[in-house]
Amino acid sequence: MNKEETRQNMLGCLEIALFMPRGAARFSSSVEGLKKSFLLPVILLPLSIATVLAAHPAAGNLNDGSAQTLAIIYAVRLFISLGLFLGLVYFMARKMDKMEEFYRFATANNWLVLPAAALMLPLSLSFMAGNYSFSEIYPLMVFITLYSYACTAFMAAHALRIPMELACFVAIAGMAINQTSLDVLKFVASGTLMMFS
Repeated sequence: MNKEETRQNMLGCLEIALFMPRGAARFSSSVEGLKKSFLLPVILLPLSIATVLAAHPAAGNLNDGSAQTLAIIYAVRLFISLGLFLGLVYFMARKMDKMEEFYRFATANNWLVLPAAALMLPLSLSFMAGNYSFSEIYPLMVFITLYSYACTAFMAAHALRIPMELACFVAIAGMAINQTSLDVLKFVASGTLMMFS
Protein backbone atom coordinates (compact mmCIF):
# COMPACT_ATOMS: atom_id res chain seq x y z
CA MET A 1 0.00 0.00 0.00
CA ASN A 2 1.59 3.28 -1.08
CA LYS A 3 1.66 6.48 0.98
CA GLU A 4 -0.99 8.27 -1.05
CA GLU A 5 -3.42 5.38 -0.77
CA THR A 6 -2.81 5.17 2.99
CA ARG A 7 -3.30 8.93 3.29
CA GLN A 8 -6.58 8.79 1.37
CA ASN A 9 -7.83 5.93 3.53
CA MET A 10 -6.90 7.76 6.73
CA LEU A 11 -8.72 10.86 5.50
CA GLY A 12 -11.69 8.71 4.57
CA CYS A 13 -11.76 7.28 8.12
CA LEU A 14 -11.68 10.76 9.65
CA GLU A 15 -14.37 12.09 7.32
CA ILE A 16 -16.68 9.14 7.96
CA ALA A 17 -16.10 9.49 11.71
CA LEU A 18 -17.28 13.11 11.31
CA PHE A 19 -20.21 12.01 9.09
CA MET A 20 -18.86 13.73 5.98
CA PRO A 21 -20.33 12.09 2.83
CA ARG A 22 -17.19 12.37 0.67
CA GLY A 23 -15.23 10.09 3.06
CA ALA A 24 -16.54 6.88 1.50
CA ALA A 25 -15.38 7.91 -1.98
CA ARG A 26 -11.75 8.07 -0.80
CA PHE A 27 -11.51 4.29 -0.42
CA SER A 28 -10.33 2.07 -3.24
CA SER A 29 -12.83 -0.11 -5.08
CA SER A 30 -10.13 -2.57 -6.16
CA VAL A 31 -9.80 -6.18 -5.03
CA GLU A 32 -6.14 -5.51 -4.22
CA GLY A 33 -7.04 -2.64 -1.89
CA LEU A 34 -9.64 -4.85 -0.23
CA LYS A 35 -7.11 -7.65 0.40
CA LYS A 36 -4.63 -5.23 1.99
CA SER A 37 -7.30 -3.72 4.23
CA PHE A 38 -7.78 -7.03 6.08
CA LEU A 39 -4.42 -6.43 7.78
CA LEU A 40 -5.96 -3.72 9.98
CA PRO A 41 -8.44 -5.89 11.94
CA VAL A 42 -5.70 -8.51 12.35
CA ILE A 43 -3.16 -5.96 13.63
CA LEU A 44 -5.65 -4.55 16.16
CA LEU A 45 -6.86 -7.97 17.32
CA PRO A 46 -4.30 -8.30 20.19
CA LEU A 47 -5.57 -5.06 21.80
CA SER A 48 -9.13 -6.36 21.67
CA ILE A 49 -8.14 -9.74 23.12
CA ALA A 50 -6.06 -8.12 25.89
CA THR A 51 -9.04 -5.97 26.91
CA VAL A 52 -11.41 -8.95 26.89
CA LEU A 53 -9.03 -11.05 29.01
CA ALA A 54 -8.50 -8.21 31.49
CA ALA A 55 -12.28 -7.66 31.76
CA HIS A 56 -13.10 -11.34 32.28
CA PRO A 57 -14.77 -11.93 35.67
CA ALA A 58 -12.10 -14.50 36.58
CA ALA A 59 -9.22 -12.45 35.14
CA GLY A 60 -7.01 -12.91 38.20
CA ASN A 61 -7.60 -16.68 38.31
CA LEU A 62 -7.22 -17.55 34.61
CA ASN A 63 -4.47 -20.07 33.95
CA ASP A 64 -2.52 -20.03 30.69
CA GLY A 65 -4.73 -22.67 29.08
CA SER A 66 -7.95 -20.81 29.90
CA ALA A 67 -6.53 -17.50 28.70
CA GLN A 68 -5.40 -19.12 25.43
CA THR A 69 -8.83 -20.71 24.94
CA LEU A 70 -10.56 -17.35 25.45
CA ALA A 71 -8.10 -15.63 23.09
CA ILE A 72 -8.76 -18.26 20.41
CA ILE A 73 -12.54 -17.91 20.85
CA TYR A 74 -12.37 -14.13 20.37
CA ALA A 75 -9.97 -14.41 17.43
CA VAL A 76 -12.19 -16.99 15.69
CA ARG A 77 -15.20 -14.80 16.44
CA LEU A 78 -13.59 -11.87 14.58
CA PHE A 79 -13.03 -13.91 11.45
CA ILE A 80 -16.43 -15.61 11.54
CA SER A 81 -18.41 -12.44 12.21
CA LEU A 82 -16.45 -10.42 9.63
CA GLY A 83 -16.87 -13.21 7.07
CA LEU A 84 -20.62 -13.54 7.69
CA PHE A 85 -21.14 -9.77 7.66
CA LEU A 86 -19.23 -9.23 4.42
CA GLY A 87 -20.95 -12.32 2.97
CA LEU A 88 -24.36 -10.76 3.68
CA VAL A 89 -23.36 -7.43 2.11
CA TYR A 90 -21.79 -9.27 -0.84
CA PHE A 91 -25.09 -11.09 -1.43
CA MET A 92 -26.98 -7.78 -1.29
CA ALA A 93 -24.48 -6.08 -3.62
CA ARG A 94 -24.75 -8.92 -6.17
CA LYS A 95 -28.53 -8.67 -6.17
CA MET A 96 -28.33 -4.88 -6.66
CA ASP A 97 -25.51 -5.07 -9.24
CA LYS A 98 -23.17 -3.02 -7.03
CA MET A 99 -20.02 -5.15 -6.94
CA GLU A 100 -17.62 -2.23 -7.41
CA GLU A 101 -19.35 -0.46 -4.54
CA PHE A 102 -19.07 -3.65 -2.45
CA TYR A 103 -15.26 -3.63 -2.70
CA ARG A 104 -15.24 0.00 -1.59
CA PHE A 105 -17.61 -0.80 1.29
CA ALA A 106 -15.56 -3.79 2.48
CA THR A 107 -12.31 -1.80 2.31
CA ALA A 108 -13.85 1.11 4.23
CA ASN A 109 -15.38 -1.29 6.76
CA ASN A 110 -11.93 -2.73 7.53
CA TRP A 111 -10.38 0.73 7.81
CA LEU A 112 -13.11 1.91 10.18
CA VAL A 113 -11.55 -0.19 12.94
CA LEU A 114 -9.01 2.64 13.28
CA PRO A 115 -11.34 5.38 14.58
CA ALA A 116 -13.06 2.87 16.87
CA ALA A 117 -9.70 1.66 18.20
CA ALA A 118 -8.48 5.25 18.68
CA LEU A 119 -11.53 5.96 20.86
CA MET A 120 -11.33 2.66 22.76
CA LEU A 121 -7.56 2.73 23.36
CA PRO A 122 -7.49 5.28 26.22
CA LEU A 123 -10.32 3.44 27.98
CA SER A 124 -8.69 0.04 27.53
CA LEU A 125 -5.29 1.24 28.71
CA SER A 126 -6.78 3.04 31.73
CA PHE A 127 -8.72 -0.08 32.65
CA MET A 128 -5.73 -2.42 32.22
CA ALA A 129 -3.55 -0.04 34.26
CA GLY A 130 -6.07 -0.28 37.11
CA ASN A 131 -7.17 3.36 37.00
CA TYR A 132 -10.82 2.44 36.41
CA SER A 133 -12.95 -0.63 36.97
CA PHE A 134 -14.68 -2.29 34.04
CA SER A 135 -18.08 -1.18 35.35
CA GLU A 136 -16.87 2.44 35.19
CA ILE A 137 -15.68 2.31 31.57
CA TYR A 138 -18.36 -0.07 30.27
CA PRO A 139 -20.99 2.66 29.54
CA LEU A 140 -18.43 4.57 27.47
CA MET A 141 -17.46 1.41 25.61
CA VAL A 142 -21.12 0.78 24.78
CA PHE A 143 -21.47 4.36 23.54
CA ILE A 144 -18.35 4.04 21.34
CA THR A 145 -19.62 0.71 19.97
CA LEU A 146 -22.98 2.25 19.06
CA TYR A 147 -21.21 5.25 17.53
CA SER A 148 -19.08 2.90 15.40
CA TYR A 149 -22.24 1.16 14.12
CA ALA A 150 -23.69 4.57 13.27
CA CYS A 151 -20.50 5.28 11.29
CA THR A 152 -20.89 1.91 9.54
CA ALA A 153 -24.46 2.76 8.53
CA PHE A 154 -23.39 6.19 7.27
CA MET A 155 -20.48 4.70 5.34
CA ALA A 156 -22.69 1.94 3.87
CA ALA A 157 -25.18 4.51 2.58
CA HIS A 158 -22.45 6.42 0.75
CA ALA A 159 -20.12 3.58 -0.26
CA LEU A 160 -22.90 1.30 -1.57
CA ARG A 161 -25.11 4.22 -2.68
CA ILE A 162 -28.17 2.83 -0.96
CA PRO A 163 -30.95 4.52 1.05
CA MET A 164 -30.16 5.23 4.71
CA GLU A 165 -32.88 2.79 5.82
CA LEU A 166 -31.12 -0.07 4.04
CA ALA A 167 -27.76 1.14 5.35
CA CYS A 168 -29.15 1.04 8.91
CA PHE A 169 -30.26 -2.54 8.25
CA VAL A 170 -26.69 -3.38 7.17
CA ALA A 171 -25.26 -1.93 10.40
CA ILE A 172 -27.87 -3.62 12.62
CA ALA A 173 -27.27 -6.92 10.83
CA GLY A 174 -23.55 -6.50 11.52
CA MET A 175 -24.27 -5.92 15.21
CA ALA A 176 -26.54 -8.99 15.35
CA ILE A 177 -23.98 -11.18 13.57
CA ASN A 178 -21.23 -9.97 15.90
CA GLN A 179 -23.19 -10.75 19.06
CA THR A 180 -24.71 -14.02 17.84
CA SER A 181 -21.35 -15.36 16.66
CA LEU A 182 -19.91 -14.75 20.14
CA ASP A 183 -22.83 -16.50 21.83
CA VAL A 184 -22.60 -19.50 19.47
CA LEU A 185 -18.82 -19.78 19.90
CA LYS A 186 -19.13 -19.63 23.70
CA PHE A 187 -21.77 -22.36 23.61
CA VAL A 188 -19.69 -24.57 21.29
CA ALA A 189 -16.50 -23.99 23.29
CA SER A 190 -18.12 -24.72 26.65
CA GLY A 191 -19.80 -27.83 25.24
CA THR A 192 -16.52 -29.04 23.77
CA LEU A 193 -14.60 -28.41 27.01
CA MET A 194 -17.25 -30.22 29.06
CA MET A 195 -17.12 -33.17 26.66
CA PHE A 196 -13.34 -33.52 27.11
CA SER A 197 -13.28 -32.91 30.87
